[in-house]
Amino acid sequence: MQISKILNNNVVITEKDQAEVVAMGRGLAFGKKIGDQIAVDKIEKFYTLKGDESSRVDELLAGIPDDIFLITDKVITLAKEKIPGKINDSLFLSLADHINATQLRAQEGFVIKNFLLWDIKRFFPTEFSIGKKAVADISDKFDLPHLLETDNEAGFIAMHIVNSELGRGESSASELTKLMEEMLTIVKYSLKVAINEEYIFFQRFVTHLKFFSERVLLDDNVDMNNDGSGSLKRYKKKSFDWYKEVITSNGAVL
Repeated sequence: MQISKILNNNVVITEKDQAEVVAMGRGLAFGKKIGDQIAVDKIEKFYTLKGDESSRVDELLAGIPDDIFLITDKVITLAKEKIPGKINDSLFLSLADHINATQLRAQEGFVIKNFLLWDIKRFFPTEFSIGKKAVADISDKFDLPHLLETDNEAGFIAMHIVNSELGRGESSASELTKLMEEMLTIVKYSLKVAINEEYIFFQRFVTHLKFFSERVLLDDNVDMNNDGSGSLKRYKKKSFDWYKEVITSNGAVL
């Protein structure tokens, strides 16, 4: 495998199966230059680049410390364990860039408030818990204990993970969170009930709400029966436009 870009001694860009990949491994690029071959047995992890990501590698990853790549890899590995089959490799680029920007801001004492934090904790507890572990690693590695004083950054990292699950633009997680909050509000006011959010059935409801909201944002549905049979083709359900009207009218059509 031939090196096309060197990010640091442990991270390079190369090609695998006719696609550009980020390859990680201890000392992978030590003493190497662009065009040199690297030993496959030294590669510990691959992240496949898609679309315009290849052209953005230098812009996003140039100058990022190796510790950031290690933390990013640790976060993605944990996310893939906790949320199997849904994490896209493109998360590596955006998350590494975000974590690096976070530690740089924190060094200067800047903290960005996450206005969706409350909803993130309610709707995406798994992603949020991963974000908390990531912030602990960032704080420990770069000696930034004040990062642990709020959950703002854990929420931002959780949003990056949700974006990866959706496989859409960077605003997808925000759209999903707002849509879920709107539908939950409709349920509360149309049924005139108080919902105990600590109750296990609330978490089950939120899970269904999340899947439904994803389909609304993706504007599709999958033809699959409970036993796994079906064409597996995606199509818009007849009820799609009705649900959309309910949401956009804040329940006025009910």
